[in-house]
Amino acid sequence: MKTHFFPSIIISAFVLCTSLSYSNSSLALVQHSSTDNKPLAINNIHIEQLAPVWTIQTGNNPLLERDAKLLPAEQSLALTLRPLLDQKKYQAALNAIETSSHEDYEPEPILSLSPALLQVKGQIYLSLKEYELAKSTFIEAVTLLPDFIRAHKNLAVIYIKQQNYQAARKHLIKTIELGEGDAQLFGYLAYINLQLNTPWSAIAGYQQALLLEPDNSQWQQGLLYSLIKAKDNHAAKAMLNEMLQKSPNDMRLWLQRSRISLDDNTPLDALMSMEMALRLGNTDADNLIAAAQLHLNHGSVSRAAELMSQLLRQWQQKGSYKATENSEHFDAIESVIAWLIYEKHWSEAKPLLKHTEQYANKITGTQQSQLKLHRASMPGNSATQTTRLYEQAIKLDPSNGQALIALAEHYQQQNDYTQAQLLFVRAASIEGFAERAYIGHAQVYIEQKNYDQAAVLLRKALKLNPTRQDLVQNIRLLDRMNTNQI
Repeated sequence: MKTHFFPSIIISAFVLCTSLSYSNSSLALVQHSSTDNKPLAINNIHIEQLAPVWTIQTGNNPLLERDAKLLPAEQSLALTLRPLLDQKKYQAALNAIETSSHEDYEPEPILSLSPALLQVKGQIYLSLKEYELAKSTFIEAVTLLPDFIRAHKNLAVIYIKQQNYQAARKHLIKTIELGEGDAQLFGYLAYINLQLNTPWSAIAGYQQALLLEPDNSQWQQGLLYSLIKAKDNHAAKAMLNEMLQKSPNDMRLWLQRSRISLDDNTPLDALMSMEMALRLGNTDADNLIAAAQLHLNHGSVSRAAELMSQLLRQWQQKGSYKATENSEHFDAIESVIAWLIYEKHWSEAKPLLKHTEQYANKITGTQQSQLKLHRASMPGNSATQTTRLYEQAIKLDPSNGQALIALAEHYQQQNDYTQAQLLFVRAASIEGFAERAYIGHAQVYIEQKNYDQAAVLLRKALKLNPTRQDLVQNIRLLDRMNTNQI
């Protein structure tokens, strides 16, 4: 004789899967922790770093920065140049050098410039920001005098400015080999090694520069970035703590500390550092979002919602929201709303949702669809309101699988099985939603006591996800019920 308690058991198991759009299914929850389905994950957090400021000095006193001597025939020209250079009349000084080669130049024409005068000429070009002319002039100088230290150093500076780091490194190494080893040279060499993705060499260079100039903030900053790039988070964090003791109001340092703490898997420390950066005035969108995500995972839910509201207010006050630039940021806000609804933080989600309404005409159809989906999932809606919101979400984005499944489940709860089945079929054709759609559709057939079709759909879901042993058990039960073995 056929009994009826097994159908109720199966239906009970399947009812677990008929949640709204924020869980994959009850059957998924049997084998996975609930945190697997949360819209946000710690490794999605992006902290916008402030770039270091590198200062490359080119010098502006041509007559003093030289290692070679002027020729006797150039002495009178030097006397002419000195007052012009002192007054920063660089073009006039350049004209004086050009005039010295004329036949009527007194006391005698200078037909070939010495390395020392070429050094002066190159420095004048640097002052006029004529880098190509300066480079060719310094190259001419080292051709005449291969061990000309200042010319090599200036060539290195020009190549750094032109981002030709290999050439710059060659001339810097030559300068150091020739006996000049001040902090600036080691700092430049470290900077080049950092740009060439050899952070450990950069660390050695910055350490040498700091040994000579321990209070130089640029060398400290360079060493910090090199340690970070070398993934030496422990040393980087220790250095940051020391720098923060001297400069506690430097938001750049707090941002770096937050980033390192996140990489070091100390999220609470990352959150504290990020909050310090925000209090010091850094309210970039990426950092507000990062702080909100950290709060959702390890801090205060209300603070996370407040930070997202702050970002929306910033856009409103400045009129700065641009779809091409801020769409990704809006997606992050929408993800925060999804998380709040998933965790049933209705009081935080509701005002944030309302705040997004002012951007309805500026965001994409997909984003509008997601917001409609969230509003439909909020408590307090009538059945009619919920249906209308889900339908609007699907109209705005016909490929919104979450909305299709949510509306299907909504119709299923109202025993409108025909509409539910049509929507589950549509959802099954969308990548990433087929498994949930098959399981939801199977539940409809179970409620209609069509166990054969329910088993067919569960087999399709199992084919998509063979690890679902719970589906295997339910399929066996359905097969036994269908053949009247029980």
